[in-house]
Amino acid sequence: MADKLQIWKQALVHLEKSTITTLTDDVEAVYTFSSAWDGVVEEAFNSGDWNFAKVSAALSANGAATPAIGWSYAFDYPDDWIRTLTVSNSPDFRSIFLDFLDEGGGLHANANVLYLRYISKAKAADDQISKWPTMFWKFVALKLACDTCGRLTSGDTLEQKLEKRVEKALRQAKSVDARNENNKVLPPGSWIRARHGGIGRLGNSHGGTLVGGQITFEEGDV
Repeated sequence: MADKLQIWKQALVHLEKSTITTLTDDVEAVYTFSSAWDGVVEEAFNSGDWNFAKVSAALSANGAATPAIGWSYAFDYPDDWIRTLTVSNSPDFRSIFLDFLDEGGGLHANANVLYLRYISKAKAADDQISKWPTMFWKFVALKLACDTCGRLTSGDTLEQKLEKRVEKALRQAKSVDARNENNKVLPPGSWIRARHGGIGRLGNSHGGTLVGGQITFEEGDV
């Protein structure tokens, strides 16, 4: 398990700088990390479909909100929403569902209940860091170092090295995270749907591809 201090110490190792003993040490690195931290963490959470950060919720229509033109119901995102993974009209998320619109900071549909799977920012809070997978927090430490390298060092070469290491750490973190995924059926992409005459002829799940691990949404699109 890691904590914020451990991540900051690891970032300093990558920057080849002296370590710190607390998050309030009176040194430039602490002030720089404090300013960069929230943005680094948000970008890290947006970098992958992290299993540990996924949350599912049933959304009821907001009767006080005006639906977008052509739609019957409007829905608010949960307060802890960062990024949408899947929208469905079924609680098991197995049916292909495209009959919704993301507009104006909310969702719109002709169904009065939607099911949303998303990345939650509640998992990004400091008191949740101990639950972050090892490869993820190590990726965050590298990203923190890379994003602050220009401020804390004068070495362009080091920054270039860190950028490459961040990319590698992200791939490794995604790979490890994907091992925890169950097999699933991918929704067919636009190219496949076009060959089969559209989604209607494919039904709810036929024509998909059984996969395990992290996937790219709408595989087969061109």
